Amino acid sequence: MSGIGGRPAVFLDRDGVLTEEKGHITSVEKLSPFPFAKECVRQIHAKGYYAVVVTNQSGVARGLFTEKDLLGMNEYLIRSTGVDAVYYCPHHPEGKIAEYRKKCPCRKPETGLLEAAARDFEIDMERSFMVGDRAGDIRAGQRAGLRTVLLESGYGTAGLEEEVMPDYILEDLRNVIEIL
Repeated sequence: MSGIGGRPAVFLDRDGVLTEEKGHITSVEKLSPFPFAKECVRQIHAKGYYAVVVTNQSGVARGLFTEKDLLGMNEYLIRSTGVDAVYYCPHHPEGKIAEYRKKCPCRKPETGLLEAAARDFEIDMERSFMVGDRAGDIRAGQRAGLRTVLLESGYGTAGLEEEVMPDYILEDLRNVIEIL
């Protein structure tokens, strides 16, 4: 899974990391990047890392919004924050929409999204980080051999679905810049 010799990446969950956590965000109008997100991405790039979003978006499988809606949100996120790419999983094993109802190897805590980005960008996984606000983010990062950061700016430690031991627990994305 590691493209040793390539550039490292900071893998970022979307909600609670780059954008405000609001439950299922169903449209571009409801997507609210943190005021500091664009500057943080700029600093991630300045330190020699890719900034790649990896996000579970089960709202597609649940019928809350379409994959086309999600692609619009992803385009907006790239434009407004400067991230290099957005990788997403629209599936959920209990989804209402048949074509998206499945257990998927890209749904975090599985590593499929990270693996796809590593291939596409030739990412050096040994020097990379996974930054998220939920246990699934931390588990995915650990399974992929990444250093992991749990942020309090989303669900954080108070909202963990299961106990995890990230390498770092920080307030928000601005604090991540300091450890790169």
